Amino acid sequence: MKAVEHIIFLIHPCIYEAIDADKIHAENFGLFLERERTVKRRWLDAIPQRPASTLFAQLGGPESLQAAAADHLGQERALFFRTLYSQDKGLREYYGRLTAELHAHLRAHDLEFDPATATSELWGESFEGCVPGYGGAFAEHLGLHVPPKMHFEMTVFDAKFLHRSSGHEVIPIPDSDVEAWLFRCHDTTSAVTFQPRLTAQWLDHRRVSLMLDDRRVQACTKLGHTVWPETPWRKGKPEQVLPFDMALSDFCFHWIRCTGLAYDDFRQVITAARVTQTAIETTPRDNGNMESSA
Repeated sequence: MKAVEHIIFLIHPCIYEAIDADKIHAENFGLFLERERTVKRRWLDAIPQRPASTLFAQLGGPESLQAAAADHLGQERALFFRTLYSQDKGLREYYGRLTAELHAHLRAHDLEFDPATATSELWGESFEGCVPGYGGAFAEHLGLHVPPKMHFEMTVFDAKFLHRSSGHEVIPIPDSDVEAWLFRCHDTTSAVTFQPRLTAQWLDHRRVSLMLDDRRVQACTKLGHTVWPETPWRKGKPEQVLPFDMALSDFCFHWIRCTGLAYDDFRQVITAARVTQTAIETTPRDNGNMESSA
C-alpha cells in the first residue's frame, strides 16, 4: 500500500471563467474574475511543490486542473469527483457519497491514509461558502484529526470589501475547532468571519457569542447590507455594548465589520468570542454554488 500523507481539496474552481463577458460586466463580477485568474495560477504553480505523498481531490470545475495534478503526482493521486448532488437527498447524504468515492479511489489505486496523522489544505471558491462548507465536511466525514489548513491566498472571496485588504490573521477560538479570520480592509476598517475546521459549516448551528458596540460595529451580508443592529445608530442615541450571537452556518453568508474601533481594539473583542457547544444540525439545507450572488 502507498501512503497518502497530505490531501489538497480544491472546491468549485473557476466559476467565473465560465461566465460570458456580458454577464461579468452586468453583475460587476470583474474583480472576482481577476482574483480567480490570480489564484488559478497559484494552484498550478503550487501543485508541483507538493510532496509525492499528496492526493489532489477536486470537486467541480475544469478537468484540466485535475490533469495538471496528474502530470505531477500521477493519475492515481489526482481525483476528480464524479458524484452528483441530489436536491431531494440534501447535503449530508451528498457528503457521505463524496467520502465513499474518495475511499473507493484509494482502494482502486492501492492507496491508504491515516486520519489520525494525515494533513490537508483547502483551495477554491468561495472563501466564505463552498470552501469551508465542503472542506469541513470532508474533515468530518473522513474523521481527520488534524484540521485542514485554509489558504486564503488560494481562494476567491465573495465579499468585495476584502478586495485589496492589507492583511489578515487567524484567531483560534478556545475549546473549539473554530477560527476567526480577521482582515484589515483597504479603507482602514476591519472585518471578521468565523469558520469551523472539522465540521460541515452549512450544517453547523453552534453559535458564536461576543459583545459588540452598536455604534462602532455592524453585522452585514457579503453584499454589505447591515443586519445588526436592527436600528442604526444615530446622533443622540445612547451607544451600547450588547451581546451578539450568530450560528456558524450563517457566517457562510455574513460578516462582522468594524468601522469605529482601532484594529488592535477590535482584535480584543474577537479574541473574547466563544462558541456555544450545541448539537450540529442533522437535517441538510441547500446552498448555492455562486456564493457571491447569494
